[in-house]
Amino acid sequence: MPNPGRIPLMIALGLALPAPAYAHGAQRAPQSRVHGELSASSVLAFGLTPTAGVGLSPAVALRWSDLSVSLEARAIVALGSAPSDLPSAGPRRISAGLGVMSLCRHRDGVFLCNVFQLGAVRAPTAESITQAEDGVLWLLTSGARGGAEWRVARYLQLRSFLELHIVMARPQLSAGPAARWKTSAVAAIAGIGLTFPVDPG
Repeated sequence: MPNPGRIPLMIALGLALPAPAYAHGAQRAPQSRVHGELSASSVLAFGLTPTAGVGLSPAVALRWSDLSVSLEARAIVALGSAPSDLPSAGPRRISAGLGVMSLCRHRDGVFLCNVFQLGAVRAPTAESITQAEDGVLWLLTSGARGGAEWRVARYLQLRSFLELHIVMARPQLSAGPAARWKTSAVAAIAGIGLTFPVDPG
């Protein structure tokens, strides 16, 4: 049977002992800090050009804690020939150039982003294919990106993603009064690439 006089001493020791351990752990808690990232991805796009397109998307990003902001440049070239109601573009295919800004939230190797794209569609120089009457070939989209990233080396990560966009400015190409092509109202972009931390932790 424990001595009743020792009970207050045992309670006091139980309350006092965790305090140094907590203080020690607080001193070793990781501090969030900003670091940069460079990345390059191959992309497959649907809805931005008359046929599916492929391209390259290099990017720079600032990342801290579980947030990141990135700027990207995308060059996309349509695969295959022009649609059947437009004359063949020959060796010069329809392409798109885009600037992209994204704000992302990261957690446990998964990320979700808000994405904005601004750019233009470039048509072949053939005289039979012209731009729309209003002369606007600007392309503007807003959408969301979801993806995952895996660390394959100390300073290297593999990432893949899928984006869904609403196309708010829709370029139109025409070849005479009847033959027309207009950008789809929605677009999808899938990508896979590598990320290099500039200042890894």
